[in-house]
Amino acid sequence: MTDLLLRGGIVRTFDGPGVVSAVLIRDGVVHAVGDDETVSAAANSGARVVELQGKTVVPGINDAHLHLAWHALSGPEFCVDLSAAGDLAAVAAALATAPDGEWIVGRGWRETTIAEFAAGDAVPSRAWLDGVTGDRPAVLHHASSHSVWANSAALRRAGITAGTPDPPAGEIVRDERGEPAGMLVESAQDLVARLIPRPGREERLDVIVRAMRRLNELGVTSVTDPIVTPEMWRDYQDLHAAGRLTVRVNALLHWDWPSPTTSAASLRRALESASFGGDDLLRAGGIKLFADGVPTHCTAWMHHPYPDGSHGDLVTVGDSAESRVDELRALVAAAHRKRVQAQVHVTGDRAADAVVDAIEAAAAADPWPAARHVLIHGTFLSPAVHERLARHGIGVITSSLMRTYSGPSMVRTVGEAQWARAFPARALLDHGVSTADSSDAPVTQPDWRRGVATFTGVPGPNPFGPPAPPDRLSREEALRLWTSGPAWTENADAVKGTLAPGRLADLAVLDADPVTASAAELLNLRSVLTIVGGRVVLG
Repeated sequence: MTDLLLRGGIVRTFDGPGVVSAVLIRDGVVHAVGDDETVSAAANSGARVVELQGKTVVPGINDAHLHLAWHALSGPEFCVDLSAAGDLAAVAAALATAPDGEWIVGRGWRETTIAEFAAGDAVPSRAWLDGVTGDRPAVLHHASSHSVWANSAALRRAGITAGTPDPPAGEIVRDERGEPAGMLVESAQDLVARLIPRPGREERLDVIVRAMRRLNELGVTSVTDPIVTPEMWRDYQDLHAAGRLTVRVNALLHWDWPSPTTSAASLRRALESASFGGDDLLRAGGIKLFADGVPTHCTAWMHHPYPDGSHGDLVTVGDSAESRVDELRALVAAAHRKRVQAQVHVTGDRAADAVVDAIEAAAAADPWPAARHVLIHGTFLSPAVHERLARHGIGVITSSLMRTYSGPSMVRTVGEAQWARAFPARALLDHGVSTADSSDAPVTQPDWRRGVATFTGVPGPNPFGPPAPPDRLSREEALRLWTSGPAWTENADAVKGTLAPGRLADLAVLDADPVTASAAELLNLRSVLTIVGGRVVLG
């Protein structure tokens, strides 16, 4: 492979040298970094030279929690975008544009952005949806991906009636007569979601490739896909074998979605036959587990009660809080004993305490110093848990983009004071907790620029976005949450996340410096050259 020399710019290594002006790539890895003269002298004759002309080079952006295949399949070819719908008329107008097909599928609506729901004048109902969609089955995914709004045709296809019991860790919302109202929460989503026809293999692969291209335009070179089913894993393997991956994929295997509930017995069986590992481009790096739901639905397990007096709960198997905690411990122990990383969805502070208890118990029973279990989201964390996370080497993947967009929905259920403590990146870093950031796309758009802006104090679309001044990050700290931080959470910090000799040559050449750019420049910067393992994938 011909040497690739980039010089004459601002090269932010996020490693020992800090900021230099040149980087040399050889055989897919960083060969040298430093000043133009020194690095140019190290290049072979015939090297390809890119004159940066003052542009900024950063390590490739790594989204620590991005559902790549789902994000690809949430595009307009398959799904109606409802995120901008401000009232029911706008929902109806958007659904009228649904692509042809047996089902209507939508995504992205929130109670707080649809005026009638926000004012309390209406609730999501199958009756209203029937009037818009008729006899064509329709399923509208909530922005959180933890509930769906279904019409009567979809409920009939699923056989859901007044006599259908709620599944474990789920709810079929019912009207005053006991009939299904149209809302299916947590594991109840599976009753209809599993019936939605899947696109064919070639179509799936093509849209994933297009989604990766869009990520490359933002400088993204790596993602962790946190729910990879057996079919999705085969798709990724096929893309890899065909040389079509332009983003490195760290897959977390999962066997039960859209139900969040995994039994310890079924997990143990799955782990017996599952294969982990891979190469630097595609690897099965661990598993995804769910501890609780989400605060917007009052299903996150919290110490402080919600307005209705409930506290939420764990979504693990069990008929009591104690038995569900025991099941959570058994799930974590099953992964730990197999030396498999567990990344655990946890949003409530009480659930986070229980997950850390489970990890501590697993480590005490079976020491594994190299374990890097991770809390996904860590939306609300008890202050006392920060030190325990650091002491046991447990990472946290935050979501600055949920912080950006979810404030109104969260404040409705947990209040402003509690929401102000959400996603405590500042406190985590101050306690020495390994921390990464993420988009959770398609829950939000995979825009790391907006995430960096929010955690550093740039106002967003609502008044509940940026943390208070003492809780904000510097630009470099926030950028590390999208580079070196995710490399740690996927056990790849020895090979990527910084620009140092010997590391994988994953980098982005940006048209502005994200550390010194104005807020407007930060939010609009683009990658003009994106490189994965020394291969130019954009530019």
